[in-house]
Amino acid sequence: MIKNQKQASITRQKLRELKKAKQEFEKSASDKDSAKFLLGLNSFDALIKDLENEISLYEFLTKGNLNCLQAKSLNEIPEVLIATRLAQKISQKQLGEMVGLKEQQIQRYESTDYETASWPRIIEISTALKLNLKFEKIVILNESCDDEFEYPQGVSVEQVEAATKQFRQNGSLIF
Repeated sequence: MIKNQKQASITRQKLRELKKAKQEFEKSASDKDSAKFLLGLNSFDALIKDLENEISLYEFLTKGNLNCLQAKSLNEIPEVLIATRLAQKISQKQLGEMVGLKEQQIQRYESTDYETASWPRIIEISTALKLNLKFEKIVILNESCDDEFEYPQGVSVEQVEAATKQFRQNGSLIF
């Protein structure tokens, strides 16, 4: 994910260079039907598409048209924080000022996808961004506690096992 204007500029430059290299590769190929040529061409196309997608996402976010992001797991929270900052047109320096940090610290957090940030710091940053995080459902499956669990009246072990199997297969108990 492109996290600031400098990265966006570098990515655009790399995209131009990659497109030029692809053209040179196509011109210099003697056998355009060979597997080597086709593999090289496919590699160029995939890299170009990746960079174009990164640039498109950055431009979409920085235009401020985004109202809702959805994280599917806690691992996606850093991406949501960065995307929210971009969508609100807040610079890393401005975010740092909002939470009493230097711009370089925000840059470090974002460059490592907030791996070094404490959970209270992540909450502080999300609050500063006025980010409203909601968790739709939380599912905890613990296989080692079956013997200790008291089933509600009218619920059998077989029903719980069937529901657990259905959940693991479909990711939901609802079809």
